Amino acid sequence: MTAAGRPAGWVRALAIILGAQLLFWSVYGLIVLGLREAGAREDQRLPAAAAALSPEPGRAGAFVANLSGPAILRIPGWQPVIVSPGEAVLLSRAQAGVGDGGGLLTCLGAPCAGEPTPYAGPIAQMRKAAAVERLQRYDMVWLAVAQAMILGAALLVLLPVNRNSRLQVATGVFMILVGADAWLTTFGADALPYAGFPLLRYGVEYLMLAAAAVSVNAFAGWRPREAWAAGGCFAVAFVVLVTTLLSGGRFSVVTAWLDAAAMILLTGYGAVALLRMARNAPGPAIRVLALLLVGLASIVFDLFLFPPPSRFVLQASVLAPPLTTFGILFEIALQGRRLNQEAEGARSDLERQVLEQDASLLRSSQLLRHQERQIAVDAERQRLLRDMHDGVGGVLTHLLLDVRGARLGPQEIEQGLQAAVDDLRNMASAIDTGNEPIDEALAMFRERMAGRLARAGIAFDYRCALPAPAPSLDARRLLSLYRLLQEGVANSLRHAAPSRIDLTAEAAGGGAIRIRLEDDGAGFAPDAAAGSPGEGRGLANMRRRAAQMGGDLTIESAPGNGAKLVLTIPITV
Repeated sequence: MTAAGRPAGWVRALAIILGAQLLFWSVYGLIVLGLREAGAREDQRLPAAAAALSPEPGRAGAFVANLSGPAILRIPGWQPVIVSPGEAVLLSRAQAGVGDGGGLLTCLGAPCAGEPTPYAGPIAQMRKAAAVERLQRYDMVWLAVAQAMILGAALLVLLPVNRNSRLQVATGVFMILVGADAWLTTFGADALPYAGFPLLRYGVEYLMLAAAAVSVNAFAGWRPREAWAAGGCFAVAFVVLVTTLLSGGRFSVVTAWLDAAAMILLTGYGAVALLRMARNAPGPAIRVLALLLVGLASIVFDLFLFPPPSRFVLQASVLAPPLTTFGILFEIALQGRRLNQEAEGARSDLERQVLEQDASLLRSSQLLRHQERQIAVDAERQRLLRDMHDGVGGVLTHLLLDVRGARLGPQEIEQGLQAAVDDLRNMASAIDTGNEPIDEALAMFRERMAGRLARAGIAFDYRCALPAPAPSLDARRLLSLYRLLQEGVANSLRHAAPSRIDLTAEAAGGGAIRIRLEDDGAGFAPDAAAGSPGEGRGLANMRRRAAQMGGDLTIESAPGNGAKLVLTIPITV
C-alpha cells in the first residue's frame, strides 16, 4: 500500500467503526425513548398518585415496576390486590377506609429484591406501562436468548458442511454462551436461588468472553498459542471467583474488577488480531471489528453506565445480539456478492477462453481438412500414376520394345494397342463407378467388352444373382477386378478360341461375393500351365490382382472342356 493509500484506508476504517456505533446507539436511543414515553410517569408513583385515582369502577389500575415475584399491594382507601411482574391489575374502592399512611408492598414467599416501584393511574395506561416493562425485561431477553441459541446450534449442526471449521465451532459455542449468559443474568437469580449461583452466572460470562477471543483468533487466522492463552485467562478468572466465594469476600467488588479486566483484554486482543488480519482482508476485518466494538460497548454500558432499573431503560447488551446478527447477515450478503462477482468474472474469462479455443480448434480443423484433402489428392494422383505406369505404361513399353526388335506383326501390334486402350478404359470406369453397386460395374464391363467380342464371333453373356441392393467396391479394388476380368478374357481369346464367354455374380455367404468367368474353349491343364513361361503374364497376374482385392481365385479347366475362373471377394475387407 502506498503512503497516500494508508490515510485513506484508515479514514474508511474509522468511518465504518463510527458508523456502526452511531447506527447501534441511534436505534437503542429511539427504542429507549419510545419505552420511556410508553411507561408510567413520575406523577403516577405511589403513594403520591393515590389521591388522583379515579373513583369510577373499572377506571383505576396499578402495576409494580422491577418486581421480582408476586406481591400484595395495599393502597389507602382501595382493596388490596395481588400484582405480578409485568402485569397490571384493576383497583376497586374499599368499603371502609384502611387508615392513613402510604401504600404497602409485601412480596409473597420472599423479601422483595431490587427496587420495586408501584404506580397507579388509568388502567389503560397502567396496562401499557406493564406491557412495556414486560417487553424490555422478558420478551427482548427471550428473543435474544432464542436467537443466540438457535444460531449457535445451527452453526454446530452444520459443521460437516463446512469441514468442521474452527471458526464455526468457536462461533457456535460463543453464541450458545451468549444466550446462556443472557438467561442467567435476567432470570437465573429467581430460577436458581442457590448459594453457588453467582459462581455459575459469572463463570458462564467469562467463558463467553473467552469463546469470543477464540472466535476472533479463528477469524483472523488460527494461532494455537493465543487460543490457549484465552483458555488460561478464563481459568484464572474462575479460580478467583471460586476463591472469593469460599472465602466469603465481596463478590460484587471482585466481579467488577474482573469485568473491567476482561473487557480491556478482549478489546485489545480483538483490535490487534483484526488489524493483523487487515493486511490480507482489510474490508471484512474492519467490518467485523466494528461489530465487535458495538458488542463490547453495549456490555461496558450495561456494566458501568446502566441507569437504575426504575427508569425503564432497555439493557444495551440485550439489543446488541439482534442488531449484531443483522450485521453478520449484511457481511454474509457482501461476501456473497463479492463471490458472485468473482464467479461472474471467472465465468466470463472461461467463456472468453472457450471462444478463443473454439476459434483455434476451428482454424486447426479447417487446416487439417485442407491437409487431408491435399493428402488424399496426392495419394490419388500417385495411385493413378502407378496404375498408368503398371497398366498402360507397361503394355506400351513392352509393345514399343517388340516393335523396335521387329518381333511383332500388324495383328500382334493391334492386340497390344487394344490391351492398352482396354486398360485405360478400365481405369476410367473404376474411377467413374467407384463405390457404385458391383452389379452396375459388371454390367458396364460387359457392355464395353460385348461389341468387341461380337466382332470376333464370340457371345458374351452376363448374369447377376446378387441380392438388392448389391454391395459395392472402392475404386482401387474395382480396378483390380476389371484388370483380372480383362486378363481372363484376353487369355480366352489368345489360347482357347471360345464361341461363348459367361460372366456371373452371386452371393457366396459370409459377407462375400463370387464372380465366375467361364468359356467353352479348348481348355488347359492348370497344373501344367503353372510352370510355363507365359504363366507370369497370365494366371500369375490374375492371382496377384485377386490378392490385391483380399480375395481368392480358383481356376478350373481341362483340355477340351473350357476354363472357369472363380473369384471370391470379401466385401467387408
